[in-house]
Amino acid sequence: MIRAVLFDLDDTLYLERDYVLGAFVQVMKEVESLGFKSGCALGSYLMSIWDGEGRDRVLDKAADRLGFPAEWVPHLVDVFRNHEPDIRLFPEVRKVIERLRADYLLALITDGHAQVQRRKVRKLGLDRMIDCIVIADDYGRSHWKPDPLPFEVACSKLGVLPAESVMVGDNPERDIRGARLLKMKSVRLRRPLGHFSALEAAPEDEPDYEISDLLALVDLLEHL
Repeated sequence: MIRAVLFDLDDTLYLERDYVLGAFVQVMKEVESLGFKSGCALGSYLMSIWDGEGRDRVLDKAADRLGFPAEWVPHLVDVFRNHEPDIRLFPEVRKVIERLRADYLLALITDGHAQVQRRKVRKLGLDRMIDCIVIADDYGRSHWKPDPLPFEVACSKLGVLPAESVMVGDNPERDIRGARLLKMKSVRLRRPLGHFSALEAAPEDEPDYEISDLLALVDLLEHL
């Protein structure tokens, strides 16, 4: 019997792209305040790198190609991480959480720098809606998903076994693999706008179930 539902955060409960674009806008403003005029819409340029080339070293690439000093990058990374996010839950999330709370314990398991993820959680109000928040970075980078530790911590705090839990997330390599390592049921939420929506899962990352709308989770859980 399923007693607990564990959620991922980014691109599962809100659109991560909104966070990233807002952060890049703040970076653009900081670059301009330091006296550099890019001659382009820097926020959109940074976003194009993130979309087309992946998440690693976006600011280093921009410094190299646009010509602002590479020495600025650590400071700009701090601007990115410390900005106040302008993000909101997907429209159906609050309704789904309210319906699930009547029958299940709820947890959130998220990767990313701890201070960044905490700021997102507070902005979204999830600290007032979810029974247990587990930020994997609190246990060290080596314990980011798919490492089993954050899943084990969530289950322990909720007082449930992994076999009594289901993990819901968008990233098969992190969310689904991590759940499978503990023999936990898994649901991949494949939102059309999600960063990993087009990623095909490796055999070891195949979920037990796949949905494209979180509302479908309510009916799915009734049959587990």
